[in-house]
Amino acid sequence: MSAWTLLYIYVAGTALVALRIGWHIRQRLDKYDRIFSDVWSTFWFEVILWPLLLLKPDSLINPKFSESFWHEGRAEAERELDRLEANLPQCTAFIRYAPKRDESGECDSQFVFDAAEVLAIMEKRLAELPADELGRYPGILDWLRRRDIARLDPVDVPAPWNGGFLNIAVGMMNRGLGQVRCGPCGEIIPQDRLTLDSGPMNMVTSGWSFHVWRCPQGHKLLTKDAMHFFIRSN
Repeated sequence: MSAWTLLYIYVAGTALVALRIGWHIRQRLDKYDRIFSDVWSTFWFEVILWPLLLLKPDSLINPKFSESFWHEGRAEAERELDRLEANLPQCTAFIRYAPKRDESGECDSQFVFDAAEVLAIMEKRLAELPADELGRYPGILDWLRRRDIARLDPVDVPAPWNGGFLNIAVGMMNRGLGQVRCGPCGEIIPQDRLTLDSGPMNMVTSGWSFHVWRCPQGHKLLTKDAMHFFIRSN
């Protein structure tokens, strides 16, 4: 078989593989996959080196696109956030924030805030930010604005917002607002009995310093990173 024949076969195969994978990207992947997965690097790698796919034909039938290292889990998270904002649950006069994890690990505490107070503080703070820095907070604002003030039973902050709501909870705690329940103690702790520590929390990752709210028994209630610095060794 001549070199020209091999070249024609390679070019034809390249075109067919490009069409097949391009069709899969267009028809089978949604916008979240296309943004947060290694779609185009995988596309070009497999198109250029398509003869290697003959060793694993299933890759041609069902192309697979892995998530990028920096965006692992991001596609599904963004998908879930969009679903939440399209179908907001009912908010009440009080909201309960009960994160399973915070910035230093597992968390076993609950925070109940007045929805009107959270809304007022958020509206003032977000009005100071450029539109491209608002992130998902407008969705939380919309949820709070639609609250039923006649219902006094606390409603849980929807789980997809738990990560972003940490900053809101910290803002409320800094103002001494809200009711705090310590999981290990099983008690509601008055704000004036809470302590705020600053330190490295014995974290494995060097260079992180945290603000840590604790109950009188020393149980961690909430953690927020305060500073990240680098130590250079000679």
